Amino acid sequence: MQASTPSESSATPRRTCSQKVMLITEPQGNHWACDLAKAFTRTGATVQKLILQPSGWEERWHVFKKGYLPLSAEEPIAKRIRDEVNAFRPQIMLYLDPYGMDAPFLQAIERDLKKPVKRLAWFGDCRRTAWSGVGLFETIFYADSAMQVLLEKHQKEGRPELCYLPLAVDIDRFKPGGVSTRENRLMFAGTLTASRLKTLDRLRLRGMPIVWQGPRKDSWWRRWNAKDLTTEELRHLYQAYAVILNLPQKPKTMHGANFRIFEVAACQNLVLTKWVPDLELLFDPYEELTVYRDWDEAPLVFRSLMYDPYRAEEMALKARARVVEKHTFDHRVQSILEQLEKAC
Repeated sequence: MQASTPSESSATPRRTCSQKVMLITEPQGNHWACDLAKAFTRTGATVQKLILQPSGWEERWHVFKKGYLPLSAEEPIAKRIRDEVNAFRPQIMLYLDPYGMDAPFLQAIERDLKKPVKRLAWFGDCRRTAWSGVGLFETIFYADSAMQVLLEKHQKEGRPELCYLPLAVDIDRFKPGGVSTRENRLMFAGTLTASRLKTLDRLRLRGMPIVWQGPRKDSWWRRWNAKDLTTEELRHLYQAYAVILNLPQKPKTMHGANFRIFEVAACQNLVLTKWVPDLELLFDPYEELTVYRDWDEAPLVFRSLMYDPYRAEEMALKARARVVEKHTFDHRVQSILEQLEKAC
């Protein structure tokens, strides 16, 4: 079955939403939930975020003893989350990357709601593993086309509805400004894992003028002390260097575009990324992005941009225009509302 693709709207919301929307995510998805909450609020919706994490010392101690976040139906954390759901009484529940959330947990937190709720999921990460929770949702949105085949295996009689919905960016957080000059170097800004550091060293040995900045997480001690880059730091780094390198993490990103591609484009700069199939659905890869097919090609692509800075600036302008026109969270919310209308 071919998954549907909601059509994109203009940046100004056309559809309104007077319903109560609850966004459920784990802590690592909080920044995504914040951007999405603002976009839903602009449509008129009442929005509440529910972050799946321990609250208070008792719950933290419980998690410490277990070694993981216990989400079974009778756990204290699940009961507290159910109380929050009951107090808000949502009409739409949108789960972001709900890996690990099983049927008993979802049924437990929605158990006492008096009216049926629309249960949706949006997967930003691509995990090519079997997951029994696919049938729990009315509609599943996925940001990486590599997930389509896996999701279709779990469909029964065409349910749930599957819709390709790429990631996006908040153009109020990521925008040009505040940097007057750019260094003619390649920058990677993001989490520094062992595999990424190995790749960065390999590029430097090939003669690329590359620098990097971000929290190091290549050992347990560094992970413990690591602090993620703030939005302000990312905005500055995305604009302070001639080209920004994108190193998507597998298996989180297989065919799709991660957040960094949209963020750099929104800041009106060039991103150098490996070619993946979904890029051609989202951008013009040779007019708005710079892509390479293998590591031997990457230095050549970078040098060609340094030889022609006017072309590089034109590409950055086009990328920014594309994001503003097609790839904001306002667009994605409009697509979600459109899909809900079709399902009614």
